[in-house]
Amino acid sequence: GSSKPFWLRVSRSSASESLQTHFAMAQCKALIAFSLLFGLTSALPDVNTTGTINVGILIMPGVFISEATIPFEMFKQRNTMNVYFVASTMDPVYTYYGARLKPDYIFSDAPAVHLLVVPSGIGSHHSFLTSWYGGETKADTTIQGKTANDQPVTYYGNMTDLIEWVRTSAASAQIVTSHCWGAFTLADAGVLDGKAATTFPGYTATLEANYPSIGSVVADKRWVTDGNVMTSNGGLAAFEASLAVIRHLYGEEEAAAVASDLVLSEENVGHSLDEYFRPSPVREGEIETISATKVGILLLEGTFISDPTAPFDIFAHLGAAVDVYFVGETMEPIQTYYGATMYPDYTIADAPQPDIIAVPGGNSSLTSDREKADVVAWIRNSAVNAAWVTSHGLGTFMLCEAGLCDNKALTTSPGSFTLLKDAFPAIAIATVGEDRRIVKDGNLVTSSGWVAAYEAANYVIMKHFGENAAKNVATGLVFAADNYQAMVDAYDVEAVTTSNAGVTTSNAGATTSNTVVTTASPEASNAAKSAAFIVSHLMPILLIAALA
Repeated sequence: GSSKPFWLRVSRSSASESLQTHFAMAQCKALIAFSLLFGLTSALPDVNTTGTINVGILIMPGVFISEATIPFEMFKQRNTMNVYFVASTMDPVYTYYGARLKPDYIFSDAPAVHLLVVPSGIGSHHSFLTSWYGGETKADTTIQGKTANDQPVTYYGNMTDLIEWVRTSAASAQIVTSHCWGAFTLADAGVLDGKAATTFPGYTATLEANYPSIGSVVADKRWVTDGNVMTSNGGLAAFEASLAVIRHLYGEEEAAAVASDLVLSEENVGHSLDEYFRPSPVREGEIETISATKVGILLLEGTFISDPTAPFDIFAHLGAAVDVYFVGETMEPIQTYYGATMYPDYTIADAPQPDIIAVPGGNSSLTSDREKADVVAWIRNSAVNAAWVTSHGLGTFMLCEAGLCDNKALTTSPGSFTLLKDAFPAIAIATVGEDRRIVKDGNLVTSSGWVAAYEAANYVIMKHFGENAAKNVATGLVFAADNYQAMVDAYDVEAVTTSNAGVTTSNAGATTSNTVVTTASPEASNAAKSAAFIVSHLMPILLIAALA
């Protein structure tokens, strides 16, 4: 019943108190060294979840949009989490590729943060600005670059109000998180001193070289925790890290529900459980030529934020040749379903003809949005000359309202198939199971939405531009291996028809499923526990014995 660790439970007759203390200190040091050496980190601390948890998400000029919107939507799944964006001013913040997000607070009046989220941006480190984003040193010695649409971005380490807010918020927050290069901002604020951390794949050495006070930089984890600090690879790993936080705060049942609702893949869930590390796919050849392409994304009041931001971020990653823009009913900003404010770039009256159309889902896609004749007409008319017509989640209802789905196979948000079939009996959805993440019928591509919206948008890149372009985007947005495999396994009606006609070409996607793994197997769990016991208890003793 002793409360001491087992390595202090020695007979009083066999050792003096000083020897016990010396042994304990040596063993603790060995444990720390071993843990850092092999990237093993501590669990997040317990948090009182009986009240509201304030989640403050930093947004700054040049931020990469998904790393702000993914945690926003993940944590908004809990009505006990008060999630808000914080910036230096109340002006709309230009993300790197040009989309705008509106802050809810400024640094000086934001509520006290319980859970801090620091995304990445082009200003996360001065070397990023000067190497790739037109950065130069100004007369005041600050380093300034620019976004893809020429908006100014100052190195975040030079923004004293930003760094001070991060530092003070981290000091009082119960959990501190960053995604991708956001770790560089935490390091500038001194939050990572003595901590183990990770960042965007391929930049761990840069992080380590520039911030020697960091305890350890880990390259083979999608996310890492040390004390109350969690850092992730960013991109789709932000879904995984956020899910790990939700599981820690509210338990497995709640985490499983969120994973299902937002259509996380099996490996997304497995990574959130830290069951394994499976890196993103890597291109094997030169990127195909990216021809000039226009991508128009419908932006309506009440949209689920991942459905428009997924295709925006995916297609924008192709570079300047691809013009990606939001199309609204008017130029007035819209509120997404959970309250984030976004801005159209054009209206349905003046938007350029898109080569690729993306129609996201929202809370009114089944009802009042279908009654907006001008919006439905824009979808129908734009589709005539578009190379690809796509929808995500409940956006399928809007495509069908525009008359584009008759005799077509398609998919929609899990749980909405009966409603879709009842509303539009002419569609061929009966030929497709409800477990399809991506369905292609001609130039019509539909997805289950949320995480699958990222996959489906990149699937269009794979079909329109080529495999290497798609793999390059998958690497940049930190796809799990099965996020990319969902693209390869997409249900393609033409391929299925060809296969059924006796041709050897077949559809590999016949078994791709939305089913997510919510718990580790007993065997895996027991093996993990055994490994953890060996690492935390026996290895330090062996190390000390070797040193002795």
